[in-house]
Amino acid sequence: MKEIKAIIRDYLVDEVVDALEQLQHPPAITLSDVRGMGHTERSESSERFIRRARLEIVVPADQADEIVRVIVGKAHTGRNGDGIVFVSDVERAVRVRTGTEGDAALK
Repeated sequence: MKEIKAIIRDYLVDEVVDALEQLQHPPAITLSDVRGMGHTERSESSERFIRRARLEIVVPADQADEIVRVIVGKAHTGRNGDGIVFVSDVERAVRVRTGTEGDAALK
C-alpha cells in the first residue's frame, strides 16, 4: 500500500477531486485546509504562510502512479507554489468497523 500526500493550490481541489472520481477505482480522499511556506512562494504574496489544500490518499501500490499522474496533471499551473506530492509506503491498514486488514481495508 502507498500513502499519497499532495499539497496543492486550494482553488484547484475540485478539479483534482473530479478527475480522481473519474478513475476506474476512485480512491478515498481526506482533505485538509492547510497553510505553508515554501522557499519560492514569498514573492507571490505578502503573507508569511500561503493557503493550500492537503489531500491524503491510501491506495494499493499498483494504483499510486496513476493517482500521482492525475494530481500533478490537474494541479499544475506552471507557476511557483504549485505544490508537491509525497508517496510513502504504508505498513498496515485496519478498517475499524470490520477489522479487515491490508488492501481489503481500503475497499
